[in-house]
Amino acid sequence: MLFLATNMTTLSEYYSQAFSSELFFGLRMIINIGSLLVMLWLFALAYLVWRADSKSLRNRFIATLLSVEGFKCIWIALEVFPFMHEWNSFWVVAWNIKFDFFFSMQIAAIFLYLCFPIYYKIRGLGFMYSPTLQKHAYYLPLAIGIGIWLMIQGQQPFAVNDLSWIECTAEGATPIVHEFLGTSSSPVVASGIETTFPNGVCPAALDTTLGDEPFGIWAIVFAQTPISIVALLFIRSSIRKMLDNTEVQDKNQISKSFYVGFLGKVIGSMLFFFTLLLILPMLNGGIVPNFQDEITWRYSDPTFIARFKYFLFIFCFAFGPIGLAFEAMMFVHASLKDSVFGIDQNLRRTFRNALFTGFGAFLFILTSEIMENLLGFGLAGGVIIGVGFLAIRKPILRLIDGLSGQIIPTNYTFEETKYLKAYSEVMIDGEVSKKERTLLGTLAMAYGIDEERISDLEKRFNNDSIPNTNDPLN
Repeated sequence: MLFLATNMTTLSEYYSQAFSSELFFGLRMIINIGSLLVMLWLFALAYLVWRADSKSLRNRFIATLLSVEGFKCIWIALEVFPFMHEWNSFWVVAWNIKFDFFFSMQIAAIFLYLCFPIYYKIRGLGFMYSPTLQKHAYYLPLAIGIGIWLMIQGQQPFAVNDLSWIECTAEGATPIVHEFLGTSSSPVVASGIETTFPNGVCPAALDTTLGDEPFGIWAIVFAQTPISIVALLFIRSSIRKMLDNTEVQDKNQISKSFYVGFLGKVIGSMLFFFTLLLILPMLNGGIVPNFQDEITWRYSDPTFIARFKYFLFIFCFAFGPIGLAFEAMMFVHASLKDSVFGIDQNLRRTFRNALFTGFGAFLFILTSEIMENLLGFGLAGGVIIGVGFLAIRKPILRLIDGLSGQIIPTNYTFEETKYLKAYSEVMIDGEVSKKERTLLGTLAMAYGIDEERISDLEKRFNNDSIPNTNDPLN
């Protein structure tokens, strides 16, 4: 993802402009920072999963998958650094790092998705569940992905040979071309300048790149979506078999958390896929947009629809990191919930806070942009919607908690189970006396359970104990 910025000479000016209303109050920079945090989080989780049981081949597989998914964030994450021609010496090195890591990990991830039946029993693919394959399948996809990329990276459909910085010092000025990769005199750069800057005139002060956007690299990016959908269908088949089975769950079957995590990742990929290949082309005269179209939408066309296309183009790059973060959260829950007490409550709290904050930020930006176009002062609209959103915080959080309760299975710690057992015994007569409440409070204090958690446990127990009036057996 390329970052457009006005011609700047200092870091403070660069980042100040990045968080201006013109750039949707820092939406793109927030996505960059978020991607960096997700990448570091994935690496940390991969390390923890590996260390939790380094001899477990399944743990090694999950740790490798989390690491590969983390490296896929590097494309966006590195753009927390100023993307402008003054940093050319930095980007000559950084570009090659992020380019090679990103695409080799994209290919490796495809093969890793297809390795699920090797580590988890999938209906119809039981022949793949093999201890021999498990010894090698967690690292071979990584080696294959790197090997394939090294073989194809220099080929015409996959090579970015010519990329140049284009600097505009002011509106109406002539674009200044700086060397970046290859040569600025190449036909692709010349054609890009002619198309993006009609009559050789700058629409505004800016600093960006123009050059190769070969079909092959986009094909690698989009290839993950259909492959991940196929893998999701395999996993769902295993889940359905598990639900149909009345016996004790086989440890080699995939848990619901595992499935939900991968589903979230697939949804993120699909949203990116459909936004870039379906929704934006519908708004763009049937033409699939590229990074050069950003300049036209941002500067040359002042209409609301142009700003909306620009917003969608930026925002669609958030779907991938969000999906990966959710995938990591649920994968680790699936791998560790039996050995780490209370992990589901921690994940549910994280899910609630992230969803509330993210949705609030989205409404702030959207309302600000609408108010800016209608009334000319967008910040006021964002503040109004932000205050209103906070005013109804509690019902929204309850709604999110209900959603998280459905997708993140509830597990009680050993201490909580003991407390519930004691609570169930005193609730035989339907009420808790003052003396019994004192004893329960002492027990909770000894187990380290706070009052908020006690209320949640008792409420859940009482709800589960209410007879279902629609049940024909009652």
